[in-house]
Amino acid sequence: MYRSIKELIENIESEKKRLQDIFSQLADYEKKAYENQYQQVDNDFSSLIDLINNELDDEFLSEDVTEKYKKLRENWLRNIFSCHGSDVYTYEINLPQILNDFKAIKLFSFIAKIDSTTVIIGANGAGKTSLINELRKNSIDEMYVLPAQKLLYFVSNTHNRNGITKEKYIQDLKEVNIKYDTIEIQTHQIEDDFSGTFTKLITLWVKDFAKVMTDNARGVGEVSIALLDRVEQIWNQIFPDITFYPESDDRVLEVVRNGDKYSINGLSDGERCVLFYIGNVLLAPENSYIVVDEPETFLNGAVYNELWDLLISERPDCQFIFASHNMDFVQSRTNATYIWCNKFEAPYDFDYEQLEESQEFPLSILAEVSGTRKPILFCEGTKTSIDYQIYSKLFSEFCFVKPVQGHKQVIQHTKAYNDLQLLHGNTAYGIIDNDWMNKSSIQEQKEQNIFVLPFNEVEMMLVDEAVVKSCLHFDDDKEKQQKFENLQQSIIESCKEKKDKIISIALKKRLDEFMEGNCIQNNKPTKEDVEEFLKNLVNKFDASSTVDNITSIVEASLDSSDFSRILKICNLKNEIINHRGNTKIVPNFKDKALRRIALDNDLQKKLRHKYFEELEMKLLKQ
Repeated sequence: MYRSIKELIENIESEKKRLQDIFSQLADYEKKAYENQYQQVDNDFSSLIDLINNELDDEFLSEDVTEKYKKLRENWLRNIFSCHGSDVYTYEINLPQILNDFKAIKLFSFIAKIDSTTVIIGANGAGKTSLINELRKNSIDEMYVLPAQKLLYFVSNTHNRNGITKEKYIQDLKEVNIKYDTIEIQTHQIEDDFSGTFTKLITLWVKDFAKVMTDNARGVGEVSIALLDRVEQIWNQIFPDITFYPESDDRVLEVVRNGDKYSINGLSDGERCVLFYIGNVLLAPENSYIVVDEPETFLNGAVYNELWDLLISERPDCQFIFASHNMDFVQSRTNATYIWCNKFEAPYDFDYEQLEESQEFPLSILAEVSGTRKPILFCEGTKTSIDYQIYSKLFSEFCFVKPVQGHKQVIQHTKAYNDLQLLHGNTAYGIIDNDWMNKSSIQEQKEQNIFVLPFNEVEMMLVDEAVVKSCLHFDDDKEKQQKFENLQQSIIESCKEKKDKIISIALKKRLDEFMEGNCIQNNKPTKEDVEEFLKNLVNKFDASSTVDNITSIVEASLDSSDFSRILKICNLKNEIINHRGNTKIVPNFKDKALRRIALDNDLQKKLRHKYFEELEMKLLKQ
């Protein structure tokens, strides 16, 4: 059709010139009557030429795109070509839509080479919803966009609902605004937008059901299945105890549950959303792009995962594009392509990147942290561990705290996330236990935004003087000091008594880390390979010098009787926290200490200043 962008522009310019010539030849009275019309068309031609000049190159006409995208592009070019030689009236009607369709196709070029289910993720406020809304501003049949659902109601007196057709419904869906960012809108607008779309969808099903039943009964045409029956086939796989009864006289759909009938509005918000999604996906034209904003709204994980699995299976001819920041939904999409939305500004200023899975930084974690603009803080443990319970209270004001199991994962994820800084524009930090790390290693980690606790185990923070005394509400200062000193002395005694256990636990920790970092590389090793590998391990890990080094550190700390030094080498967390804390301070000491950290802002500040001053300073500068 067009071999180059230059040829396309020349064609449009020639049409613009042709209409200018026609206008110049009109009689004066005709010029006066049609001047505005010709001027508007001339302006639209200029806008189209400018857009193509500024936004397209010959890559736009490349064959290296998916068949779906090629069809979108070719249909748009065909719309331009088919207007060639037309009068001003035809251009007056078609040019505005050609312009809008151009913007959508240009914007949608991010999907041009992707033929799998696609999930758009990104920080809150990056513009994902604005992107979806912009994609709706077109007349392209094969681009079927479902906005985020907030409220869906059936209103029987909705204007002109009985005149609804499939074609009219699809056109209305492109124009309606279902998600509002402000409540400063007219009441009638809420009714039209929130209820009108859902009402017309239900009405369309009932009308179609009545027509199909009548045609089938009278033998008119081939036997067909009503759209409502197709909806129910999918619905019953999710909610088998709920069926529907179409009331053709009033064109309403009644809900039937346990033999009782009630209004469609009696369904929950989530159930109405499921109906809306099923119905719309079935209405989408063949071989469409189906674009869905916030596909999980009002739905629990079990429901939305099953729903979208069923709908994707039901429409294998279509390609689904989702915009979501729900981690569970993002992770549940199999064989999906992920697009990171860094920033979108209408109409098509889209800063994005296609993500690749990485062992160092899984997409599931990137998806989870994508919803925040705060810095990220990775820590050890899980959301039920002491690490997270402490760090989430100390740092949630400044950053998004994410536990990622062990210290190795903290290091990997912090470095990998910061390597992607050009993508997301954010910064990650990490906190890890000391684990017998030497000073040079601690400094190396700090240079990578990873901060090392002064303790081998985070639990030792619970016996900090400020934490201990905060648990003693009913004691005076003298009693608090006495109890804290008793706790100190008992911990020192425990560590001295169990010196060998401390050394043994430390040795195991060192050995575990060594083995973790020294795996056999051969995927199909022979017996000889294994024997050689194990022999080399013995040479690499010097048990004697490792034990000597640990013993030296432990003994020096114990000999000093310095409580802070002894806490650094102590790895007897269960005995210290659960036994000594309960007997020397208060029963259930661990939970009470964690509760004090969670509730006492002054205590949080003290702990941040004492143990994380450098990290706190960096976060305050963000």
